[in-house]
Amino acid sequence: MKRVVSIVTTIYNAEKFIATAMNSVFSQIIEDDDLFIEYVIVNDCSPDNSKNTIYNFVQYWKENHDGHLPKNFNLRIVTPEHNLGCGGARKFGIENSTGNYFMFLDADDYYLNSNLVQKVVNTLESTESDIVEFGLLYNYENGQQTPSVVNEVMTINDPVKALIALYKNNIIKFHVWTKIIRKEIIDQFDYSEQRTFEDVITIPVWISLCKKITIMPSVEINYRSTQNSIIRDKILDTRLGTINAIASNFERFKQWRNVLIAMYNRAMIDLSAVLENKTSEDPGFNEMSKLNTYMLSYIIPNEYKFVTYNIEDEENDEN
Repeated sequence: MKRVVSIVTTIYNAEKFIATAMNSVFSQIIEDDDLFIEYVIVNDCSPDNSKNTIYNFVQYWKENHDGHLPKNFNLRIVTPEHNLGCGGARKFGIENSTGNYFMFLDADDYYLNSNLVQKVVNTLESTESDIVEFGLLYNYENGQQTPSVVNEVMTINDPVKALIALYKNNIIKFHVWTKIIRKEIIDQFDYSEQRTFEDVITIPVWISLCKKITIMPSVEINYRSTQNSIIRDKILDTRLGTINAIASNFERFKQWRNVLIAMYNRAMIDLSAVLENKTSEDPGFNEMSKLNTYMLSYIIPNEYKFVTYNIEDEENDEN
């Protein structure tokens, strides 16, 4: 039976790196005759030379491989009518894919090993998992490299434990590109169309829908940490955006108090980073306070008003 792995890459001002990402996909070695790669590149109306870079790489590959694309390989380049941003572009890529399984690769990252796709498919199928997670190598601009990977194969069969592994233990990552995911999971919840923090919204929901998750003890993807990233431009907006994304799933996971506590503690990392030594006059304080109150209203519904400072109450008193 034919199986297809859809790998989705979105591009926007990616001409500097996209060829390296493409090469790591084109170089994947597929051993099974009935396993195919569908590489879907979403050109998110990029204003730079990314489009030409893509076609130039394809031409270069063919010239060096007897005029052919790789074995069991299909390339699709799709373009939305207008710029969608990261979340919307990934969702558009999913909608224009036909795979049984999905993987994602950012335009400035690349796969480290040419057997990755075959290996994760084998693991997914042999373990009957819904998601297989693999490790990554953080590659910083100063040349420092830090791997993030488990020491041994791990299996999680419970959604609560999986969400704790995500929010608390950092065993499962919020990154969409450290996973292979069954289409049945993705079909149950649309990828968030937000331009930022879309993974923080989407990944927990997909995780919660899984009956089984396997985590591999191998580093498979190079993540390029760039200082000009959107979420690094404004630290306050980054912290607020992360907390908002976490809080957006409180209603969905309200039946699992242990998960809510893990989510709250994860949000506190960002909350404390902004509010430390701050006063109510500082930017972001009011929104942080409201988010804190909102989250605690789920965890301790009968007591939260006694342990939180509610900006809205103060505003009402003044009126």
